Amino acid sequence: MVRHWSCGWFVKYESEDEILIQQWIPAIQIAQIVLAVAVVFFILLQVRGAGLGSAFGGSSAGSVFKTRRGVEKLIFNMTIIFVVLFAALCLLLVFLQSKTS
Repeated sequence: MVRHWSCGWFVKYESEDEILIQQWIPAIQIAQIVLAVAVVFFILLQVRGAGLGSAFGGSSAGSVFKTRRGVEKLIFNMTIIFVVLFAALCLLLVFLQSKTS
């Protein structure tokens, strides 16, 4: 940030980095919304009864642990990836917004 004296007023000029950060913030926010919807979608796609509820008398196929295979494993892994990306974008947005203020 550069301040110049002009006609009795300090005029604030933002650096090129701050302008670039401010241009990227809306794109990051849109990516967060998309990732949040994807996380909800993938969580809803997962098979019910595979969690801790089966350990306490829920519907279980004889054992508490179940091996994920095929599409179920893919959905589980994609959920983890999207949650990690969402958390990383949240931290990035907090960091970028703290630099501009």
